[in-house]
Amino acid sequence: MSAGGERVGGLARPLLSLLAAALCTAAIVALARTAVGTASGQRLDQLILSGAKNHSGPLSQYAQEAVGSVSLPVIGTLLALAAVLVLIRRRLSLLVPLTVLVLGANLSTQVIKHVLVTRQALGPGIEITPNSFPSGHTTLAATAMIALVLASGPARVVLAPIGALWTVAAGLGTLVLGWHRPSDVIGAIAVAATWTFLVLAVDGLRTRRRRRRALAESSAGHGRRRRPPQLEAAPGAGAPSTVLAILLGLAGAVGLALGAMGLLAVPLPLELHDASQQQLAFRATAALITGGTAAWMALVLALRTPTSHRARTTERVP
Repeated sequence: MSAGGERVGGLARPLLSLLAAALCTAAIVALARTAVGTASGQRLDQLILSGAKNHSGPLSQYAQEAVGSVSLPVIGTLLALAAVLVLIRRRLSLLVPLTVLVLGANLSTQVIKHVLVTRQALGPGIEITPNSFPSGHTTLAATAMIALVLASGPARVVLAPIGALWTVAAGLGTLVLGWHRPSDVIGAIAVAATWTFLVLAVDGLRTRRRRRRALAESSAGHGRRRRPPQLEAAPGAGAPSTVLAILLGLAGAVGLALGAMGLLAVPLPLELHDASQQQLAFRATAALITGGTAAWMALVLALRTPTSHRARTTERVP
């Protein structure tokens, strides 16, 4: 077995994917308990939402246009394009996991919203509304985007940043229009990320099992035999994805850091009608959502299992 085969056939990627899924699940639980279940969390959500509604400028305009594009025809077109790309690339094994990802994430969002989480106004100045955590619009956008990226092959280096920006803009658009609170958007992205990492973990384990079986058959075979599949692409083929993953990871780290520092800079106690606090909190949240989405995409590019390439030639064993 080559060094590349050992690296791809190992457990590092699946285990890291499972760890990422666990961390995203923990983030969902923490958000539900704090942003929905505590008075201070609801007040911060309300402050950010007010800032989003009152924000004016290109960001608000683009966000409203993006969220307007999150419709069943657009989502259906994106998913159909993902299926076409899978067929063109002859990666039929991707159809089931991508279907599980999209359906699992969107069903989970609805179960969390309507069954598991309830909302009551816990303090003064909090709008009394039904529970909206997590955001269904954002989950739809995020899952359609990630399905297209995972199905696209080398085109992912173009589609990944575009899809991430569209997801961020759609999520912010729900805030600007007052459809959702910031915790709803962050929770939806965390739900989509959880299912993405679970699918990547299962795919990595299945690929490892196939690789080991192919090597065992190759070692035990007699006469004419096929070379085992090579899971690493040709030298240099993965360089664009690696570079993009690094850039998205750096952008994600910067966005998360700026967002966290911005929220920590909001003066206490929170004044829900203070315009300066509203705008500061909204800008910080926009950075946080952008950074989190970029970090998610970077991890997807880093943890996905490389495409299996079977050798076209055969060997004859003496």
